Amino acid sequence: MTEKSRAYFNNIIMPFIQKQHPDVLNEMSFTVVGSVGLGVDDEYSDVEAIIYLPDEIWKQNGMLQINLDKLLLQTNLWKQSGSIICVHPMSWMLDGHGEKILAGGQVPWDKLQFESLFVIQNMPVLYDRKGRFAKLRELTAPQKMPEILWKKTLLEKLKTLVSDGVHELKRCVDRKNYLDAYIPFGETVKNLLELGFMICRQYYPYRKHISWAYKRLASPVSDMYKNINLISSLTDWNDKLGAIEAVYNSYKDYIITNGLLPEMDFDRVNLSEMPLHDNEFDIAKNILDNANWKHEQEILMEKTLKAGFEPEAIRWVGWWKMV
Repeated sequence: MTEKSRAYFNNIIMPFIQKQHPDVLNEMSFTVVGSVGLGVDDEYSDVEAIIYLPDEIWKQNGMLQINLDKLLLQTNLWKQSGSIICVHPMSWMLDGHGEKILAGGQVPWDKLQFESLFVIQNMPVLYDRKGRFAKLRELTAPQKMPEILWKKTLLEKLKTLVSDGVHELKRCVDRKNYLDAYIPFGETVKNLLELGFMICRQYYPYRKHISWAYKRLASPVSDMYKNINLISSLTDWNDKLGAIEAVYNSYKDYIITNGLLPEMDFDRVNLSEMPLHDNEFDIAKNILDNANWKHEQEILMEKTLKAGFEPEAIRWVGWWKMV
């Protein structure tokens, strides 16, 4: 946060709560989010902050929300439209799972959004006597996510980039459907940026702050930002595709060099060749799920050939349990 922002909350918002609603102080957890929380607010920014209260206490404090709305209307230093200081029940914290995690439950990693985890890990805490945000940061730190789940998440992001993004974009360009091409193009750029965070084992923010945060990743990944930014400035669609492939290849080399996803055969996924070998992503996922998967497939292939089927039929033979 900037000095201006801290002064606003410390000199205006907090004294108001302390004077008018002192009964909530012991239980409230108060954070500032968005561009103001990150300290990158400008003349176009609104202000967003959240006060969490235990549900039973929240039910009794509707006037806190009404009074904060009035105060913000009178004192707001940012754009009024979109500005809010929300009073939320704790049951809403961290995609609805924060309260259970704090109560000693397991972290439901597969149900948490990276954007929400970024907020927990990076946004400033103004007031939190119970230490809830500090505890959640500790329990949901990136290094705490199980290795196999991180790999699966990285693999799924790669598959989305290649199969749903680049593949569809190339189809549109080949057919000269340039208006349609903007849809997979936007998804492709978004996935390229998000992948940078994932290979650095970091959470990524909501999209309006993703470029700012990307440039703060560790080198050499952050150095790729200029190459991703170049993609948007190119006017020829085939040049865009070439620039996208160059960034993908840089990511691929980084992943291979650092052994981030040894289960994936990247030699079988070439963005210059269509159709893509989509099943390589499924193969890698199967290996992550079952360390004996390759051996089991070898046995299935022997049975498939003995039964008189072509090798390509192994997928369907396995699905229908025909041997």
